[in-house]
Amino acid sequence: MAVRIDASELRAFGRDLLGVPARTRAKVAAAVKKGAVNVKDAIQEDVRESWHPAFRQISIGFELQSVGNGIAADISPRDGGASDLANIAFFGTARSGYATRHEFYEHAEDELPALAEYVAKAGEEALS
Repeated sequence: MAVRIDASELRAFGRDLLGVPARTRAKVAAAVKKGAVNVKDAIQEDVRESWHPAFRQISIGFELQSVGNGIAADISPRDGGASDLANIAFFGTARSGYATRHEFYEHAEDELPALAEYVAKAGEEALS
């Protein structure tokens, strides 16, 4: 006697499993993008409050990148113009730098707990 199996449910389940990584990746990418925007905005606000007029003109941007199976954001000053002074604004000079130093990495550190929470939530939703 031949056993008949309705494979439609298995196919639907397989499609759902294939979609989980894509949905999770999209949610993680959205979380990374939101975090990058928050960090970019915080850095931009920091330099806009500078006492130095050229530092107030530094432009910050970000670019999302795929790294293996992950997503990363490269946050950096834009090229050209006042943005060429970013190293001095953020890291100072060999002579002194604390009078002109603005935060850069610190803004990313502030955003990290929220980013970790959003990424964890995306992972939990994928598994449920």
